Amino acid sequence: MCLLGFCLSGVASAWAADGGADNDSAGRLVVEIGWDASRQEVVVRGRCTYSLPAGSEALAQLRKEGDAFCRGYSVQVNGQDPATDGWDTATNNVTQESPHSPAWVEAKSVSFLSRRSGPQELEVSIAMRGALDGHPEGLPEVWTVEVRAPRWSFRQIRGPVESQSAGAVSWTPTTAKRWGVARSVVLQRNLRTTKPDSTRQQTRFELVTAFEVAVLGTGAVSALLVARLAGPSTPRRWARAALWAAVATYLLALGDTQRPPLPTDSSGIFTLTGSGVPGPDTIWKPGPTLGLWLWYVLPVAGWWFTRRVVTGRPPSPRVLLVSCVPPLLAFSLVAVDGTMVKPGVWSRLIGIGVCALLALLALRHLGPGGSGRRWAATAGALVWIVGVTLLLGDVRSHYAVTDETELTVGLLCTWPAAAWLTSLSGPVLRRTLGLGVRTVCFVGLWSLLMYPSVVARVTEPAVAWSDPWSYYRASFFEGYLGFPLCVLAVCGVALQLVYLLRRGAVGGRGRAVEPVGRVLLVCAALMALGNPSLRTLSMWGDALAVLWVALGSLLLLPVGADTAAAKFRRVGRQAHARFMDRWVGAQLVWDARADLQRTARSALTEDNGMSPSDFSAHWDALKVPGRCGDPATRLARLKRFALGSSAGVAPRIAGPAGAALALLLALPWATYKLVTGSAVGADGYMPFHLTEISKVLRFAHWALYGFVFGYYYALLRGSTPIGKAGMLMAVVLPAEVLSMTVLTVDPQYTTAPSWADMAVACGGLAGQTFVVCMGLGLCWEWWLARAAAMKWSQVRNFRRLSSITVPLSTVLVAAATAFATVVAGAWAQQELQPPSSGSTSPPPLVSTSQPAP
Repeated sequence: MCLLGFCLSGVASAWAADGGADNDSAGRLVVEIGWDASRQEVVVRGRCTYSLPAGSEALAQLRKEGDAFCRGYSVQVNGQDPATDGWDTATNNVTQESPHSPAWVEAKSVSFLSRRSGPQELEVSIAMRGALDGHPEGLPEVWTVEVRAPRWSFRQIRGPVESQSAGAVSWTPTTAKRWGVARSVVLQRNLRTTKPDSTRQQTRFELVTAFEVAVLGTGAVSALLVARLAGPSTPRRWARAALWAAVATYLLALGDTQRPPLPTDSSGIFTLTGSGVPGPDTIWKPGPTLGLWLWYVLPVAGWWFTRRVVTGRPPSPRVLLVSCVPPLLAFSLVAVDGTMVKPGVWSRLIGIGVCALLALLALRHLGPGGSGRRWAATAGALVWIVGVTLLLGDVRSHYAVTDETELTVGLLCTWPAAAWLTSLSGPVLRRTLGLGVRTVCFVGLWSLLMYPSVVARVTEPAVAWSDPWSYYRASFFEGYLGFPLCVLAVCGVALQLVYLLRRGAVGGRGRAVEPVGRVLLVCAALMALGNPSLRTLSMWGDALAVLWVALGSLLLLPVGADTAAAKFRRVGRQAHARFMDRWVGAQLVWDARADLQRTARSALTEDNGMSPSDFSAHWDALKVPGRCGDPATRLARLKRFALGSSAGVAPRIAGPAGAALALLLALPWATYKLVTGSAVGADGYMPFHLTEISKVLRFAHWALYGFVFGYYYALLRGSTPIGKAGMLMAVVLPAEVLSMTVLTVDPQYTTAPSWADMAVACGGLAGQTFVVCMGLGLCWEWWLARAAAMKWSQVRNFRRLSSITVPLSTVLVAAATAFATVVAGAWAQQELQPPSSGSTSPPPLVSTSQPAP
């Protein structure tokens, strides 16, 4: 009997250890998948309840760290690790009646999955064995696991199920050490949300296509500028060359990427989202091939073209030699820097030299006419430079080099940009600068471009694991190039403004005045988000804005407008006064004729009234003066001559006046964005006050719009100041709205996508654009009336306008009230409902352990 009792007690203890009987020390894990209606997001709630012995190591660690154990489950969305939009602070409740009694622990965690509309598939996996590995003694060995998901469909349930209902499933209790069968369940549900998705996975094709759209818009206006500078002999040939350069840029961007791809946790990434999805630079980060094309090949070609514009001849042999040697030196440095370069690379280099020589000989002996012979050396040098730089970029992608070699290659391949900008100073200023001045300008620009890379390599990080200069320690030709492109953009805009001011006399005409205006509009669109870089050019909103402005500039400034409207730019103050007198008089006659038509009905029927002969005499006397066309056409022509000129004000004065007026009108919205906005499209680290520079550029782009309106007023499409301002608004408004839309609803660029935020931001920006453009038009109309010694009321009939302004003012007041209400509500919501409190890191939805096979 004693032996039988001993055997039965052993079997009972083993059965209880496996969870077959009620065990008070067993832990319980409940995973609840719910739906938060206010956030319109899937919420994952985890709840663990268990007891800890009084003197256990687990209880001592809980008292010390305050972090209770609640792990052992993982959630995947559509087969991938989920991205979270936020979490609530984990709560831990510990109850212990006395120091010698067990402690009852209840731990809760809440996480919100990223919002996404459409079919959802969640897989909840349980892995208690891996979760308990490495934890202190005292945690329960037996666990009961339950998954609750009301209104979800349960599929593919794995493991021994203890119970199952319509909205829950629980597994048979088992010790964690004997967890031999994996436990998981797949949940499915179709969700519909009214808010925008909070996560979106970009593709490389999307980023490259957006970049090409921006390049296409920039290339179109650049081709028109190149064709005008080339002269009347061969403009189409040079325009096609500029377009082919844009196409080559797209092909290089499509085929060039950094190898190997960047890890998602690399420092200096450019993602603006906090949802956990891969950043854009992990999908497509410009590699050295595209960087060398942008920083060496294109600037060298621009430098050669500038010399052709100045001298009228191809580049000299000395210039061609200076341009061909640096890529070969850079390639040699990379090859001998302890890197094992394959023999095939040297064969490709020899093949490039042979191709360049064949191009030179073919054009010299077989080229059509004398132009082919004169440009033969230039064509051969261009083939050599393109081939060597592409080969250098390919080699640099596969082989690593030291910091000293990388810095030397950067110095060898960045000087053409500085040389090109320096060579433009002479044609812009209409005089040749001295050798000393040109040297200072060249060295200053070259140093400014390379300064971040040089400082980064001579600066030691203060903390080993946190190095803010890590981005600039990489290759100069990789990445989005925020600071160097900002320098080029600012210098380019400054040169364009100086060029226009030097040719801004009354009736003055420059060869490239008209296309430079289109380039200025595109530069303003590039600066709408602040710092222009390859990062902003790969954003679909900014890329579409650049393309829209490039195409709209052709409508705003028609091709050949400087020739067609040259007579309006030569109108002086006295001629303007005569035109205004004629138009005002003709308009008065036209209005009097309409009044005569209304009053003559009763006068002709009276006994002592007007006779038909008197009416005919009065009617003929009130004709609009002129002979060509119908009366309406003659009146419109008089109005255009009266309001279509700058009243004798030189464009060099009207342009800065328009810029100052635009800044004044844009001041309220710019101040609001200065306080609430942040820098967009810049480097991960912003030295040299680049954040402040970005905000200044965002504010200054309004000045470019005002400058174009004032300087090119006589050339803009339209016959009146309001009409010209309306055309400017038709070009600017969609571009501004497109740039802002991507920052409010695209989860790749904002942490909280919202339709309400998009409506508020785009509505405020549209109102600001309307105020700036219409304000410019009204102020110009007032100035034209004042220049002709007239009152503004003689030009604009305010009595007739009152029927429109009263309801319009009512609508504007209502819109302003609604805008203020939305903004105040958003601020109040941010104050009353903070996204998170206490915890600074989300609870792990994906466990590092894997279920047992």
